[in-house]
Amino acid sequence: MIAKFLEAFFRHKLLLLLPPILMTLAVGAWALLAAPVYFDSKANVWVDRPTYIVAESDGFNAYLTPAQNQTLRLTELLRTETFLTAVVNRTSLAPLTASAAGWRQLDTIIGRGLAVTPNGNNLMVVRFRSGSPQLSQQFVTALLETFREKVANDRLTQASLATSFYESRLQTADEQLSKATGEIRRYIAANPRLTTIDPERGAASTTAARLNLPPIAIDPQLADIIRRVEAAELDVQTARQNLEKARLDVSASLEGQELGLQVVDAPKLPSEPVRELGKRLIYPAGAAVVGLGLSAALWVLLVAGDRSVRWESDLGPGLRVAGVVPKLQLKNLPKSAGSDITRRAIGFAAGAVLPVPGGAK
Repeated sequence: MIAKFLEAFFRHKLLLLLPPILMTLAVGAWALLAAPVYFDSKANVWVDRPTYIVAESDGFNAYLTPAQNQTLRLTELLRTETFLTAVVNRTSLAPLTASAAGWRQLDTIIGRGLAVTPNGNNLMVVRFRSGSPQLSQQFVTALLETFREKVANDRLTQASLATSFYESRLQTADEQLSKATGEIRRYIAANPRLTTIDPERGAASTTAARLNLPPIAIDPQLADIIRRVEAAELDVQTARQNLEKARLDVSASLEGQELGLQVVDAPKLPSEPVRELGKRLIYPAGAAVVGLGLSAALWVLLVAGDRSVRWESDLGPGLRVAGVVPKLQLKNLPKSAGSDITRRAIGFAAGAVLPVPGGAK
């Protein structure tokens, strides 16, 4: 069986080799000529964890690098229509946001052309490819500007909300302190036996206090009022500290937002087009595989359709062998011999008068 396959291959080698060769060359030429030409623009952004924000409240994942954190945040924002609209409106693609068909086209353009990847701990690379050099630069610039504004606005919004909350807390704590202070003054004024108590110093001016006795030893009700005053004073102090921290956070966000997200390499206008060939190599490779499959199928068909008898074992049972053609080894065969040289040689060996042209032996 192997001999039949080898014989079929060498008898029809041109027919068997043509499909993979021709298909690979044809598809390879098409892939080369039809490969899209694009312009590539990129920007390198230095990302750092903001030092003016407490590490536990900066929204960063402690197990990821700053570049990975900001890459994930930017990728998630790009999935929102609001953020994407703000980016696209700063480019020449703005008219596409007016229709559903335009949005589908935008998804295709951005999905194929945009790449945001971390490169190390603090470096984030933003790359955009398109058929227009101006659009490539515009999109990267618009994306970075919108993202930086979004980060700054989010931080300012959080700080402003915190400021409003702590201002309200401070006002409430002041009211509670004023109420408690007024209550202790009224209580002392209503109890003549406590007239020795200095309203400014409270129970600390009494004889019991000077003897290191607690306020409850003087008057349990007075001790309760004093506790409320002290708690109100602590609330006022805590609210004032939190308010100062929130105000500092607002100021730091305004002053330091440039430090957390710095564009170290601004996007440039690409001058030379790039032909995308890497991904298109799969087409000639696929054509070669298909061509080899066709050649293999044709090879099997040629072997299966060959009914020639070359050996006695190829004969069916009950058949007699009338004669065996000897194996010929022709030497000094002239180049001018025709295609029937083998037939003439066999006839000459059988005794027929069919001389081999050129006197071959």
